[in-house]
Amino acid sequence: MAEALLGIVIRNLQSFVHDQFATFWGVDQQTQKLSNNLTAIRAVLRDAERKQIISHAVKDWLQKLTDAAYVLDDILDECSIQSKKVQSDHGHGSCLSRVHPNDILFRFNIGKRMKDITQRFHHINEERGMFEFRPGVTEKQAVDNDDDWRQTSSVITDPIFCGRDHDREKIVKFLLDDASNTEDLSIYPIVGMGGLGKTALAKHVFHDHRVCKHFDLRIWVCVSDDFITKKILQSIIECSTGQNPNLNTLEALLKKVEEVLQSKRYVLVLDDVWNDDKNKWKELKGMLQSARGAKGSTILVTTRLEEVASVMKTHTAYLLKELSENDSWSLFKHHAFGPNREEREELVAIGRKIVRKCVGSPLAIKTLGSLLRDENEVTQWEIIEGSEFWDIREESSPKGEENSVMRALKVSYFNLELSLRRCFSFCAIFPKDFEIVKEELIHLWMANGFIKSEGNVEVEDVGNKVRKKLYHRSFFQEAKSDEIGIVRSFKMHDLCHDLAQYITGQECVLYKKERVTSLSTRVHHLHLLNSNESVDMSALKKVESLRTFVDFDSKLPFVNIGRLPSNLCLRALRITSFSLLSPMKGLAHLRYLSLHWSWVARLNDFICGLQKLQILKLENCDGGHNLLPKDLTQLQDLRHIVINRCNSIGEMPPNIGKLRHLRTLSSFAVGSKAGHGLGELHGLRLGGKLHIRGLENVGSEWDAKQANLKRKKELNRLFLSWGGNANSEGSNVNVEEVLEALEPPSTLKSFGLKGYRGMKLSSWMRNLAVLRDLVDVILYDCDNFEKLPPLGKLPQLKRLYLRGMKNVMYIDDESYDGVKEKAFPSLEKLNVDHLPNLERMLRDEGVEILPRLSELKMWGISNLKFPRLPSVERLEARSIDEGASFMEGVVRNMPCLKTLCIRWIKERSGGTTRPAQQAWCTPGTRHCVLGGP
Repeated sequence: MAEALLGIVIRNLQSFVHDQFATFWGVDQQTQKLSNNLTAIRAVLRDAERKQIISHAVKDWLQKLTDAAYVLDDILDECSIQSKKVQSDHGHGSCLSRVHPNDILFRFNIGKRMKDITQRFHHINEERGMFEFRPGVTEKQAVDNDDDWRQTSSVITDPIFCGRDHDREKIVKFLLDDASNTEDLSIYPIVGMGGLGKTALAKHVFHDHRVCKHFDLRIWVCVSDDFITKKILQSIIECSTGQNPNLNTLEALLKKVEEVLQSKRYVLVLDDVWNDDKNKWKELKGMLQSARGAKGSTILVTTRLEEVASVMKTHTAYLLKELSENDSWSLFKHHAFGPNREEREELVAIGRKIVRKCVGSPLAIKTLGSLLRDENEVTQWEIIEGSEFWDIREESSPKGEENSVMRALKVSYFNLELSLRRCFSFCAIFPKDFEIVKEELIHLWMANGFIKSEGNVEVEDVGNKVRKKLYHRSFFQEAKSDEIGIVRSFKMHDLCHDLAQYITGQECVLYKKERVTSLSTRVHHLHLLNSNESVDMSALKKVESLRTFVDFDSKLPFVNIGRLPSNLCLRALRITSFSLLSPMKGLAHLRYLSLHWSWVARLNDFICGLQKLQILKLENCDGGHNLLPKDLTQLQDLRHIVINRCNSIGEMPPNIGKLRHLRTLSSFAVGSKAGHGLGELHGLRLGGKLHIRGLENVGSEWDAKQANLKRKKELNRLFLSWGGNANSEGSNVNVEEVLEALEPPSTLKSFGLKGYRGMKLSSWMRNLAVLRDLVDVILYDCDNFEKLPPLGKLPQLKRLYLRGMKNVMYIDDESYDGVKEKAFPSLEKLNVDHLPNLERMLRDEGVEILPRLSELKMWGISNLKFPRLPSVERLEARSIDEGASFMEGVVRNMPCLKTLCIRWIKERSGGTTRPAQQAWCTPGTRHCVLGGP
């Protein structure tokens, strides 16, 4: 971490000198001394980083170096900010041309601070001689060399399930046979050291088709470090129902758990249990037994600790062993060679030695195999096999086997290029088993300067490249994709998290209320773990250079955060709070600002002076009449503006188009005044999601063309909406022409249209070449539509939501004569809402339709009839005219239906609609219908 950070500081110092700021502020002598000391220190850092593993003295020296580097970088950043202000005040000429009286005090203070930090680095450099470090390669050489041999050619997906078939069969047999004959609730622990694949094994059991068929409910709860009964009960409810229970009392949770589990045979996986408190386990077990699940219900526990197993078990624990030598080699080959690579004899010989050092740990094997995947040079394989870290023995670890896994991870870590090491170790700021959102992590890397643009490659793309490399090398795992197939999040294995924490030491801290008074001055990245009580921030006053302050636990946004101290030099601030936020001093360094559940009455004042702000995110925020600042053009470094579920957005700030670096603008409201039109989007290279609101304010078709949407190839989600004044009386603007001019790029994955009053589709909405990649479509309150786009012919379409189109009779009006293809071939979820005249999915019958549809929701649909739907498992219906007709025309054609919910059925007499009792079918039950009273 220190080596990578020092590289950043040296580059910033060189830029400081090159731009003549050092001369302007009178600190050129100090910068020369600093440069000499930093160069000398940097030469030995690679050796120091390795020796810190076995020497606490070296680790402490590196921590001193890191702390000083952060302080120096803050000073340089402050000089840069002040110099830009001077240039702005004096015009765009050289800031050396004059000195304003207001700058004299700043010059004095900076001179004193630079003198102090120069002396500090002088002492650190003198201490260097105590350790007899060997000079090593520079950062540039290291990065260049690493890039030459570590490029990956393809994504490595989740590891093959190698050598665990026997284990899976034994556990499945217990669940299906042994537990089924037990009246009492069975508890079966899987015990093994970290990295053996306990969680992976449990997942394969959890998703085994025999287990899915045998149990009515399958529930997965990750327990990790905190064994809190209320949290476990909440997770059981949420996993079973798909909804957050939002119940605060234990009594209410117990009643809901009983409602969920009663008379059902369930398997509950409690993953990664550490707590061996007998009383806590006895309490939870008693609560689950009182829920009166069906005979054969079982709890499957994974844990590293035999003490936990002995406390919890009702059956003999399953002890997971290391992989055999053959299975270990098969797993290594899968990751190191892949399916098509030649297994050269000399590499195989070295590889077998590496595998033996991994002592049968799947995590260690796949990490090192991934590292060597594209390396063809024997010398690089020999470097890994002969690494000094294999011989390290840490007294803190009681088990030699577990030590071997950590040593393998260290070998892999210290063979990463510097930029990857820095980005990985920063992830210690997240709790264990935390679902890390890709976009958030990349933005935090950006804010802290861990990643930069590379030539024509944007910084965000560099961040995604880093994320992929870390995933390929198995430092990240369990990647999840969003609804359009883009990777959204991932996790870290516990041992990888332990490694990151070891590397960062006190730099990255998870901050709990009870630890306020013990906060170290060396903290630089802080994650506030949520609490329902107020948090006193005064402890931060003693922190020397805090770069990151985040709170990602937003399920219960009741934290009352006091005012942050003004001495902070934050680069990233993310707050989830109901507090009334007011302007904060000391945030001039901020690059990343994310506010959630906040009241910000004067955001313009709040962000005033944030010259270097790159990312602005607002979610569930309010701010009176207008939330957004009146002027954003002062923030020329802005790259991302993300606004979700916020009240009082009002009008957009004018002249958004002047933010030339802007890459994300999640919402844009069209205004009628100058600087508020669609022309502001013309030159912006926007990507991700864009919602254009207020299209009723577009003045002409030409104005719509100025949005230039067709050329924005990086957009993947587009939503267009008109308000209540669309096509109002007296308006000469033709909404059909406006829609025609808003043609999106053909790379679009998700498209939505709301409030459109035109009758005709635009030509591009009928063009399969434009729509071909769509995965998600929403058409909402388009009252005058008579025909819809050729939705049935979209090959990638998985989700379709249609609402409020009174004239539509067929969802797909296209002809299928002579075409040997399926209609809606990929559609999985369909929601149709208030289409009163809808009769059929297709105008032409006789075509195979909806082969993959699994979920169907209908509301206010009177006459719709379906052909046979072979894959539908879940059906929700509201406002049904006749229960018998519905059963005959819809339900009867769904042979695989598992869950049916009918919420409203019209009475047969009187024609009024009254609520029916909700009906849910348990798995294995074909139909479940309750009519109205």
